[in-house]
Amino acid sequence: MKLKLWLAAAVVSTGLASGSMSFAQVTGKVTLDGKAPEAQPIDMSGVKDCAAKHTDPVNEQTVVSDGKGGLANVIVSIKKDEGAELPGEAPKEAAVLDQKGCMYEPHVLALMTGQEFKVKNDDEFLHNVHSLAATNPAFNFAQPNKDDGKAVDPMKAPEYFRVKCDVHPWMSAYIGVFDHPYFAVTKEDGSFTLPKGLKDGEYTVQFWHEKYASDTPVEEKVTVKDGKGEVNHKFAAESAMAEPAKDGAALAATAVNAGKEGDKKCCGKCEGEKAAAKVAQAK
Repeated sequence: MKLKLWLAAAVVSTGLASGSMSFAQVTGKVTLDGKAPEAQPIDMSGVKDCAAKHTDPVNEQTVVSDGKGGLANVIVSIKKDEGAELPGEAPKEAAVLDQKGCMYEPHVLALMTGQEFKVKNDDEFLHNVHSLAATNPAFNFAQPNKDDGKAVDPMKAPEYFRVKCDVHPWMSAYIGVFDHPYFAVTKEDGSFTLPKGLKDGEYTVQFWHEKYASDTPVEEKVTVKDGKGEVNHKFAAESAMAEPAKDGAALAATAVNAGKEGDKKCCGKCEGEKAAAKVAQAK
């Protein structure tokens, strides 16, 4: 009987101890204050291979909303205070950037330093993957055929940067790199969930978006207690009114931490052929 009582007390004690050392999971939502700017269509008619991949119009992805205020493609992360540590292992699964129907999928990708990173090509024709990283080693290579995944050297330092295709100039993606695992990309409804592992306490949460907060992420404070924390952010919709697509392509706006690029015009297949020739010469 005494043994049973001792075991019960030990279980209760362990439960209390684990509660005092709970690991927080931060959730929240990013929304727009006002109506989202109208997404502009991408005209792929000048590149037959790309146009043939789509039966419905394809819109640019600068501002993606669910129509109810939710904002997708926002990178949410815990800010690492100077001198502080945010322990955690890199995700075991590889981060994957795909090319499908002459579009990058996902449009916004977040990964951790040291995490395996692959670039796929679901199209049976040429793409060129050109990163504009400034802190991490840049990569620039061609994928002329279908490819289940070309390995890219793991990222080494925190950074936001743009990836473009030199063959199809409307193709644009953004990558956020972190030296801890507490980050996520918002879904179409604006919701996000950061990985578990944070101890209870107060943290600064950063929100990065290619149009609303590309140069400097905006910040919010969050208090996490008993394993839970919630933080939300709202962007002013009118601060990112989309510009009309130019010459058949709505091109990405900013190359983060790699210098800003002006809009580039595409005259269709001829420009793609020129870009492909340059890629071939560089190999």
